[in-house]
Amino acid sequence: MARMAEILYLGSVTVFVASGAVLATMGHPAAQIAAPILAGSAPGGSLGLSTVLPVATLPQLYVQPQNLLMWALLVALWSLLLADAIVQYLSPTDHGRNPAWLPLSLALLGGAVWPWLVGIHKPLATLGALLMLTAALSGAIRARGQFRPATAFMAGWSLALGTATLATLIGAPLALTTPQTAILAILPGAVIGMITQERLDGALGFSLAMIWAFCAVAISTMGSNPEVALAAIIGISGMGVVLVRAAT
Repeated sequence: MARMAEILYLGSVTVFVASGAVLATMGHPAAQIAAPILAGSAPGGSLGLSTVLPVATLPQLYVQPQNLLMWALLVALWSLLLADAIVQYLSPTDHGRNPAWLPLSLALLGGAVWPWLVGIHKPLATLGALLMLTAALSGAIRARGQFRPATAFMAGWSLALGTATLATLIGAPLALTTPQTAILAILPGAVIGMITQERLDGALGFSLAMIWAFCAVAISTMGSNPEVALAAIIGISGMGVVLVRAAT
């Protein structure tokens, strides 16, 4: 049974990395889920010749990177997960009554599938994002004390992406602006992250992943949406506080 668990975990990591790599290198925004913006509005409220402008959503920034910093975050995540899965296969440490491999495998498989469902079935995509987020957090908490940086790093990345996705899915029908959506995503995500870090017994990878993600969002949006960058900086500050507390 233990060997099957390690094989399943290794397979889940492989599927997650392969799916993420394909999605990240696609030429079109597969994760674009916000409502389009109509341009060319005529004075007085009547629409003239209108065109739909593409929207670079918060989730898209995570799964289809717009800068080197976000690319580096993805590569670091993939590398840590692959290394962790190989180590667990060769020399497993995930034993006990509450092993981490099951929620981690669910998070990875969910994370490999749900971004592809965004343009097909939004409710399923929402459920997939929730599954990934909660399962990754559960796996990281179960793996505390095992010296497995990948689990905490995956949880931090999942929380940043999951809250961004949920906020965007909620914000689209409510016609929220991009800054409002960013605040809805980043600030609650930072609060959840601060609470979660307290339960991870010094697993610094969690806070590092969230700070890294927020920094990449700030850089990606500083020129076009300074309000989004400001929300990201506030999130960085909050996670920085708990990172220092966890380190000391």
